[in-house]
Amino acid sequence: MSAHLSEWTLRRLHAGELPGKEAEQARAHVSGCAECQELVKGLEADQARFEAQVPFERFEAGVERALKKPKTQPSRPLLNGVLVAMAASVLLVVLVRPMLSQPPTNRLKGGASAELRVGGGGPQRGVLPGGTEELEQDEKVRLAYVSGPYRYVLAMSVDAAGEVSDLYAQDGMSLPVEAGPGRHWLPDSLAFTGSGYERVVMVLSDRPLSVEAVRESARSAWEAAGGKVENMTTLGSGGEETHWLLRKP
Repeated sequence: MSAHLSEWTLRRLHAGELPGKEAEQARAHVSGCAECQELVKGLEADQARFEAQVPFERFEAGVERALKKPKTQPSRPLLNGVLVAMAASVLLVVLVRPMLSQPPTNRLKGGASAELRVGGGGPQRGVLPGGTEELEQDEKVRLAYVSGPYRYVLAMSVDAAGEVSDLYAQDGMSLPVEAGPGRHWLPDSLAFTGSGYERVVMVLSDRPLSVEAVRESARSAWEAAGGKVENMTTLGSGGEETHWLLRKP
C-alpha cells in the first residue's frame, strides 16, 4: 500500500473488524508507516483513557443490577424526567461514556449530526449509517446527536419481525433537544435481545412528532420492504432520519 490508510480503516483494524486479508495488508502497511503508527497509538491511548474512566467491570455490574431489578418495578422507567419506552426486544442498561474522540457521524443540514456507538464486548467503536454492523454477545449501543437547527429528537428500532420499539420519547411525542451546542448523549445504553437484524432510527425534527405516527410509518416501511428490515429505507417520518442496521448474535 503506497497511500496512507484512512482513519476509519485504522479504527476498524484497532477494533478487530477488518476481514483477514484486509487486516493483514493493513498491519503490513502500519508496520512500515510512521504516520499510521502514530494514529494507531492515538487510538490505543484513547481506549486506555476511556477504560480508566469507566472500567467495564462497572459497566457489567450495572447491567447485572438492571437484570436483577424486581418485577414489581415499572417496565417503562423514568430516567432524568424522560420516559423511555421499550418493547420486549430492548433492555435499558447503565450509562457508559463512549471512547472514540472523532467517531463516524451522519452529517445533516445546519451542522446537525447523529451518532451510534457500540461497546461492552471489546473496544468501543462508532458505526457508520448505511452498512451492517455485527454485534458481539453482550454488546450495547449508545446514541448521540448534535441538534443544529432541529428542536426535537426521537429514536426507535425495528426488529426482523417488524416489531417497533420506542427507544427515546416523552409522553407519546419526540423529545425536546438539550440546550447548548455540541454533542448530546441520549440517556443510558441499550442492549438488544434476541438474534437477527435490528434497525435503529434517529429522527431530528423542527416540530414534535407523534410516536404513534412514526411507529405506523415504520410498520408501513417494513411491510413495503417485504418484511425484511435490512431492505427498509426511509420511514417517511417527517423529520431528518439516520438509520443504522445492526445484526445481533
